[in-house]
Amino acid sequence: MAVKIKTSSGRGPREIILGSAYLPYDDVELPPLGELERLVMGCRAEGTHPIIGCDANSHHTSWGNTNINNRGEPLFNHIMANGLDIMNRGNIPTFVTPNKQEVTDITIATFHAGNHIKDWHVTEEVSCSDHRYIQFTVMGIDHSVITYRNPRGTDWESFRTDLSGCLSGTTEKIKKIYRS
Repeated sequence: MAVKIKTSSGRGPREIILGSAYLPYDDVELPPLGELERLVMGCRAEGTHPIIGCDANSHHTSWGNTNINNRGEPLFNHIMANGLDIMNRGNIPTFVTPNKQEVTDITIATFHAGNHIKDWHVTEEVSCSDHRYIQFTVMGIDHSVITYRNPRGTDWESFRTDLSGCLSGTTEKIKKIYRS
C-alpha cells in the first residue's frame, strides 16, 4: 500500500511516497525483498522520495536490536545500497509477545524524505496486535487541494436548474450596440 503526498521545500514542492512493506518471516536466510524492492524501484523511476514502514522480521543493531541475525545483515546492506536511511530511534521493541520482545519493524526513507520526519517513536498504545504502533509526523506537507470537475459525473438537469435560478432577473435588454 502506498500514498503520494506533496511537500513544500525551498525549491518547490516535491513528492513523497508513504508506503508499507512486509518481509515474510518464513525464510530463514535473506528475506525476499519483493514489496520493498518494487516500492523503492518505483519511487526511483518516478523521481519521488519514499518513507516506508516495514515489518522486516529481521534483527540488526542499526535499528535497535541487540543482535544481528542472518536476515538482518542482507537487509541492512540492501537499505544502504539503495541510499536509504533508517529512521528508527532508540531500541524500544516493536514486536512484543509474552515470550519475546524484538525490534522487527523499521521505518526507512531517502535523505530528502527523512528530513520531513519528526518525533519518530514507538507508542505505548495497545494495538490489538503483537506489533506496537510506530508514530511520527511528516513536516512540510502541502495542504493545498486540487479540485477538478469530471463532466461525466455532472448532473446536467440540476446544473440547468441552478443556472436558470442564478440568471433569472439579471438580464437586461441591450439598449445600444457600439461599433468600432
